[in-house]
Amino acid sequence: MIDAKRKAFIFLIIAFILAIVTGWFISNQVTLAKESMGQSVKVAVAKKKVPAYTEISEDMVDWINIPKSSGLSSFITNKKELEDHLSIVNLSKGDLITKNIVRSRVDIPEDHRIVWLNPTQNVLMDQEIFIGDKIDIIASYKATEGAGVETKRILNNIDVIQSEEVTMPKEQTSGTALKVSLTLPQAEQLIHLQNTAEQIRVLRVNQLEVEEAGITTQNEEQEKAEAEAKQAEKEAAAKQEAIKKEEQEKAKQQKEKEQKEKANKEEKK
Repeated sequence: MIDAKRKAFIFLIIAFILAIVTGWFISNQVTLAKESMGQSVKVAVAKKKVPAYTEISEDMVDWINIPKSSGLSSFITNKKELEDHLSIVNLSKGDLITKNIVRSRVDIPEDHRIVWLNPTQNVLMDQEIFIGDKIDIIASYKATEGAGVETKRILNNIDVIQSEEVTMPKEQTSGTALKVSLTLPQAEQLIHLQNTAEQIRVLRVNQLEVEEAGITTQNEEQEKAEAEAKQAEKEAAAKQEAIKKEEQEKAKQQKEKEQKEKANKEEKK
């Protein structure tokens, strides 16, 4: 009877302690949640409608407070993150501006020139092209007098600095005019072909494939480095094994020598 009362008393004490610990833990978590909800951070939203591929200026951006959380890494929280950037999608008023929908403008090197690529009768674009894209330019032209038409890719991976819809009064056509960044020799070549080539085709580079190709190259280099490291480990292990065998052979020879000397001494005795 006494043992049963003692066990019941011990059980009650343990249950009381567990209840206190559980209550403290729940209270602590609630406090932490309240503190987290109480903290906020300013993030960028569209102040008005922003068309795709438009450079973002201060008058297009508003800042609102949202609760601080672990999902803030994709939001814009600093004005500097929008400097010289453009939106790659259409934004409506109040839309959140995130890092994955903005792109930095292309920096123009000092030795480059900006050339207009107008939508004339001999300039064709196979798909829609925007600011920040890269393009290849292929021209069909007569290489020499009397020779046939030659088609070549004259420029590749060229940066598009500006893209806008224009109307050409002379040709009575409208289309997308591009500004491209070129070195001086490239600019001379393109301007000459705009005036003399039978046709110029502008092809948008699939940047995803370019990035994937870069990733593939990095993976190949990594695999090569890993293979070289494994080969070096094998060579080092083989060298260690050879040294070990040599030491064992020396130890064996030394032991045999000692045994012979001991046998000779015993014979002399």
